[in-house]
Amino acid sequence: MKYFLKENRIHILFMIFLGLMFILWGRMLYREFRLNTYTRNLTTTEARLSCLSYFGWEGDPGSEQKKVVVIPEPLDLVYRRYNQLQTPCGFNLERYCGKTVYCYTYQILNFPHQGEEPVYANLLIYEGALIGGDCMSTALDGFMLPLDRRFLK
Repeated sequence: MKYFLKENRIHILFMIFLGLMFILWGRMLYREFRLNTYTRNLTTTEARLSCLSYFGWEGDPGSEQKKVVVIPEPLDLVYRRYNQLQTPCGFNLERYCGKTVYCYTYQILNFPHQGEEPVYANLLIYEGALIGGDCMSTALDGFMLPLDRRFLK
């Protein structure tokens, strides 16, 4: 057995490495598949609320507001800063410069430490797919945070 391990050490290490790579690749594919099921086909209020729920937020369906937004080409200073908020969550608005998108806004019901002012979630949707979003407060000393709760600071 010692001889076998000594002679095949490189092969064994290579097989362990391949196994770990396969596991990591599988986890990435699973996460991407799961994310895509919640961020695609957002054509109904229920689908958009389900998307918010995936990111950890409970939205009020009665507060839905819809507006049309044109992403500037090239991104201006405001949109470049907003895009910096998007990139940690896996979104990038640079691909949508010049495109017309829909912004759906919902009041968040489960924001931690919610004060008197309501907190809202914005979903930017292009052709039924989520391309960005945020959580924000409209208070004078308000804030804007990433849509994905894992990236809250």
